[in-house]
Amino acid sequence: MLWRIRTTLADRPGILAEIALACGRSDVNILGMQVFPTSSGVTDEFIVSAPEGWGDVQLAELFEEAGGSHVSATRVSDDSLIDAPTRYLQGVHRVLEEGRDAEEVLRELLETEPPDVADYRGHDVLDLTRRDGTVLRISRAIPFTSVERARAQALLSLVSDAGYDTPLISPSAHHQVPMVREATLADIEAVSALHERCSVETLYDRYQVPLRMPMTTRMARRLVAPESGVALVAQVGLDVVGHGALEVLDSVWTFQLLVEDAWQGQGLGTMLVKQAAIRAKSHGAARLTFITEGSNDKLLRTVGNAGFVARVERHDGNVHITVPLSAVRSSAAG
Repeated sequence: MLWRIRTTLADRPGILAEIALACGRSDVNILGMQVFPTSSGVTDEFIVSAPEGWGDVQLAELFEEAGGSHVSATRVSDDSLIDAPTRYLQGVHRVLEEGRDAEEVLRELLETEPPDVADYRGHDVLDLTRRDGTVLRISRAIPFTSVERARAQALLSLVSDAGYDTPLISPSAHHQVPMVREATLADIEAVSALHERCSVETLYDRYQVPLRMPMTTRMARRLVAPESGVALVAQVGLDVVGHGALEVLDSVWTFQLLVEDAWQGQGLGTMLVKQAAIRAKSHGAARLTFITEGSNDKLLRTVGNAGFVARVERHDGNVHITVPLSAVRSSAAG
């Protein structure tokens, strides 16, 4: 059985040797340790395996007799043997790539489940600040160290938790000039917010299936960085109000676009279609196909407004609108 022992030690030479000697005499094996400096001494954390029948009280007494104070002993799993920086990087991966909730991941990393402790003195509180200024509060029976506080705040800031927990859901203003550009990973939050502002009907026209909201960071990442193409965004001020994915699917260049409801009919779809055609032509495409839901004729009008003569076909309930790119000047891309 593995245990985490956390204790305050005097900051003097030889104290760790005394701890190690006491553990060796009692057949308690030290498998890992961390040192957390404090203003008055050091807080050391040990991962140990204890003989059969040992409990938290015996372990706490062992470390107290060897010179420790404020000792806590909690049962842990084999995951605790992974070094802390690696565990926190894995936590970032779980949030960004697996769509896990940042608070849930932090609670796992900080092990906030009520532990079996020899001397329970109440909860310590950790307040973490999101980018929008709101506070995420996490409490635990065992006091948090300054290092743990810094790691937790760094993880919350890194995964941009505020971006998808509190999306920009208010309609965008119409007084600024829109621009179309290629998307980057920095647009993940803005693209997520765009989807939050769109109606169910607009999202269905784009995806042909009911889209579950809120959008995960993993899906937003794929939208701004497609595996086999590029993404375009229409931006007004600081807000992204339109998005399009230009991709190669089964050797066919396709483009699917989404425009925020409040901005539809303002020419943004036409701008996105023109830029998609330019970029597809620059990649060697001879034709470009737009895919939409069968009853949606807004896309056909948008393609026509962009100056294309299209061939319209139905495939499995969807409409494929294909346009030739022979007249498109690929050198106009910029």
